[in-house]
Amino acid sequence: MANSGGILSLEFKKKAESKSFSSAIFEPDRLRLYGCFILGICMFRAIALISSFDNLLDTDNSPAGYDFITFWSAGYLGILGTPEAAFVRERIVEIQQLAVPGNQSVFLWHYPPTFMLLSTALAGIPYLASYFLFIGSSFLFYVYSLRRLFDHPYALLLIIAYPAVYLTMVHGQNSLLSTGLLACAIFYFRSNPLLAGVFIGLLAFKPQLGVLIPLVLIVSQQWRVFFSAALTTSLFIGLSCVVFGWELWSVFFQNMSVVKSVMSQGLLLSEKMPSLYITLRMVGFSDEISYLLHWTMAVGVVGVLLWTWYRCGPTDMAFAALISAALLILPYLFDYEMTLLSIPLALLALDMAQKGGALWEKFILVCGFVTPLILAGIGQNFDIQIGFPVIFALFFLSVLRTNLIMGRQNTV
Repeated sequence: MANSGGILSLEFKKKAESKSFSSAIFEPDRLRLYGCFILGICMFRAIALISSFDNLLDTDNSPAGYDFITFWSAGYLGILGTPEAAFVRERIVEIQQLAVPGNQSVFLWHYPPTFMLLSTALAGIPYLASYFLFIGSSFLFYVYSLRRLFDHPYALLLIIAYPAVYLTMVHGQNSLLSTGLLACAIFYFRSNPLLAGVFIGLLAFKPQLGVLIPLVLIVSQQWRVFFSAALTTSLFIGLSCVVFGWELWSVFFQNMSVVKSVMSQGLLLSEKMPSLYITLRMVGFSDEISYLLHWTMAVGVVGVLLWTWYRCGPTDMAFAALISAALLILPYLFDYEMTLLSIPLALLALDMAQKGGALWEKFILVCGFVTPLILAGIGQNFDIQIGFPVIFALFFLSVLRTNLIMGRQNTV
């Protein structure tokens, strides 16, 4: 008995030390230090990038704002009354060189007419001013939306310091807008379902990010949110048809084959694309096998997600699983879209703060936070993609904690 007691005492001591170590890593002062350190790195990189520009061109003769030049140029063609020309390589390149003379890079347009509405409005002012207006307003909306959702003393610093935010701003992308809309939808989901549906419907400007939302709303019987989102989406699409004509939607769907062709030929920056399809391509799998394994994984993820929502409904962990799954199922995915992970990362962190979490769970959170900063560098130097395993780990952790909560409730 004495020996048994000694063993139990030793095990308890080890667990206590592990818990103390885990708590020390995530204590408030250290969280502030982590946030400031990562934010400092992002700011240093931003200053270095800005200092390299000459006449709005970087050392590779690519334009300041990068992807934003696609948005502005497509909008400019919309103002000219030829929105369908945005899908024509020669025409959009011509406008891109008008926006930034000397630009040698090619940025193609793959967006639906719903986003063309916003792009047309942005093209009404000069390129650089339009870029700062779009990124600045998107950033403020992102910060406002997530700050309302996460009322925590260090939330603001960590929300701003998340490296994917830096990537989105540098690339001139729209992920801050997508994330803000999702955060607002979650915030109003219970208190104002109709308004939550409106925010979900506005995601129709980037429909691939919201493809799973109707499914989880149906299985969890969230009908007011579902019909509000459906109505908003319909009105959004209808408005685009009134402004540009329904033919532009036909051109958009035809352009999807171009996207698939570009991916299959390996013409994109694989080191910046954290999808399973790209991960497999980088290690030597064929195009056909990579797609087969990717879609097999996607079917499994969707099945687990729908079962989770059917059992649990719209819980915080269910939302975390939904957003992670929305990224996992996409073969065409860039690192700046990991901005959306700021929501599941924060939801998981708050859940662990309230209910506790193992050291390995917190390690996943740290990886999720840091990965956007190092993903491209590791991919470029070692020809491996670390983004997909991290996103999958966040999905797994969200589902696991959801089921643990349900298990506790059933036990009680």
